Amino acid sequence: MMHVKLNLLSDKIREKAEEAVGQMQGDSQLKALGVDRVMIVETLRDLSTQMAYYARGRMVVSDVQAMYAAAGLWKIGESESRQKITWTLDSKHLRGEAIDIAPVKRGHVWWAAAHEVWERMGVIGEMHCLKWGGRWQHADGPHFEI
Repeated sequence: MMHVKLNLLSDKIREKAEEAVGQMQGDSQLKALGVDRVMIVETLRDLSTQMAYYARGRMVVSDVQAMYAAAGLWKIGESESRQKITWTLDSKHLRGEAIDIAPVKRGHVWWAAAHEVWERMGVIGEMHCLKWGGRWQHADGPHFEI
């Protein structure tokens, strides 16, 4: 199951995340880049969800799909099942110390947004003392943590 509520975040990050999301919502540069709004994609994460994410690219497709179903996640396709998306079983999402935020365009999450969109969101998050996953070796543009 995926959680998106800010009140599930730890006290250490909640206020910073609220402020960052609020600033992103009204940011004129993001609007000029085509972003209608931003959306919280995930806050606190269950261990079963983290394990399903970690299984991607490490286990056979049918097992990844079974783990997604058991965690109450979306039906995952074969190519998605083969793609690694996390490098740890010890995500800060498990402790409510991380949030994933994505741009929305025309009513849908805009995963294929231009680099400038993700960069602007990252800069805003960093202005609120959040560490942005877009700066990592394996960049994670939606991810912010403390």
